[in-house]
Amino acid sequence: MTIAQQKKEENIIEYVLYLWQMQDLVRAANFDLTGIRAFLTTGDHSHIDLEAELTWFGGLIKAMQLAKAEKKGHIPETDELLVELNYLHHTLIDLVKDKEYTEAFNSAKESIDDFLKRSGNEHMNPIEAAMTGMYGWLVLRLQKKEVSPETLGAMKHFQGFLALLAVNYKKMRSGNLNYSLNQCLEGRSCDLRNLHVHN
Repeated sequence: MTIAQQKKEENIIEYVLYLWQMQDLVRAANFDLTGIRAFLTTGDHSHIDLEAELTWFGGLIKAMQLAKAEKKGHIPETDELLVELNYLHHTLIDLVKDKEYTEAFNSAKESIDDFLKRSGNEHMNPIEAAMTGMYGWLVLRLQKKEVSPETLGAMKHFQGFLALLAVNYKKMRSGNLNYSLNQCLEGRSCDLRNLHVHN
C-alpha cells in the first residue's frame, strides 16, 4: 500500500493535504521521476515500497499534465473531494444538525472569514479555505518559519472541525453513518450521536 492509499483510507483531510504537497514536490522536481526517486530514497522512507510509490507518482504526473496543472492548480480528484467534503459539511450542519460538528465549525468560522478576507479568495467554500490555511501553515512549518500566535490559534480551530469532518467522511464512505433522510427533511432531530453507528 502506498503512502497515499494509506492516508486516503485513514483520514481524507490528510490525504488531500498530502496530494497538494506531492503536486508541489512534482513541480519542484520538474516532473522528473529521477528527482522524485532521489527524494524517496533519502530521509525516513525506509519503510516504503519504492516501486509502488514511483508508480503512484507516475500516475500523479500524468493526472497533473492532463489537468494542465504543471504550474498551479490541482488534479480533478482533489477538486472532487473538496466538493464532496463541502457537501458533507452542509449536510452535517443544515440537514443532520450535528451539534458537536456545528459547534466546532462555529469556533473556526471567524478565523475562516478572516483568512478569506486576507487571502482575497472570498469565493472559496469554508472547507477549501480551512484546508488552504492548514496547507500554508504546514509549508511554513516545513520551512521552519515562525508562525504568529494568532495563526496558531486559527489552525487549532481548523484542525478541530476538520478532524470531525474526516471522521464523519470515513463513516459515510464505509456505510457506517446512518440516519433517516426522511426524518431530517421532516425537521426532526438528526444529531449523529443519537444514531446507530456500527463498530
